[in-house]
Amino acid sequence: MGYEIKPCVHYLGVKIDNVNFARAQGIIDDTIKTGRRGYVCVTDVGNVIGASQNARLREAINSSLLSVADGMPLAWYGRMTGCSEMDRVSGMDLMAGLFAADNGYRHFLLGETEERINRVIEKARSITPTIKISGYSPPFKEFDRYDNMRMMEMLNRERPDIVWISFGGSKQEQWMHNNIGYLDRGIMVGVGAAFKWFVGDLVTPPRILQRMGLQWTFRIGQHLIQNPRKNLQFIVKTVLKRKLIFVCHFPAEVVKARRELGKEGKMNRQVS
Repeated sequence: MGYEIKPCVHYLGVKIDNVNFARAQGIIDDTIKTGRRGYVCVTDVGNVIGASQNARLREAINSSLLSVADGMPLAWYGRMTGCSEMDRVSGMDLMAGLFAADNGYRHFLLGETEERINRVIEKARSITPTIKISGYSPPFKEFDRYDNMRMMEMLNRERPDIVWISFGGSKQEQWMHNNIGYLDRGIMVGVGAAFKWFVGDLVTPPRILQRMGLQWTFRIGQHLIQNPRKNLQFIVKTVLKRKLIFVCHFPAEVVKARRELGKEGKMNRQVS
């Protein structure tokens, strides 16, 4: 079955695709089976607001094969604009789901520490004993030309179907955009802290908070408990500020997106 990418919506100029978990997985499957390449951005509210203020990050997300809504507020926004299939697709759920799918894909983990990569591999094999999976922990610094060349040579030698990238928000999106042209085949997926969630180094928020769009409050609590002095300033100046910007723009963005999708649908009907 072929999975067509349906019209996307934009929030402050940042793309969010009209997909749920099943459709996102189907598009990834189709891309791999047809020998194409692409990259997937797992986009949350913080990334949307960050990208609206950063042209390079915005270009990276908007040029992706898929930009999935990692968070219920973005899924609600999509549905209110007419994207009925849009649902929350977290990096952790996408990665864990494809690990468990037992579809014969070759997986490659890029990012994080070697110790954590080994733990992800061990857990993935406990779920799917036949899984083909390996990884590499790059240096913890700003990558130079040599670092990028080494990683791309490694990926093209290993020929993975899916590369799971954990460089952190904004860095991984721009890295995928800058380097996808050097990848021979396959899909890159930027999953942020998913390696940590997968092995239990971060506690997954209760499902009810996730469905209510309040998982970020749980994470704020974790950060404050771990290091209140270090994290309080970041939470106030970055996290809460971006949430406030998102909320303030929400009504106008819904109206704008509904108008744009309506025009697109009208044009499609005229063409047909």
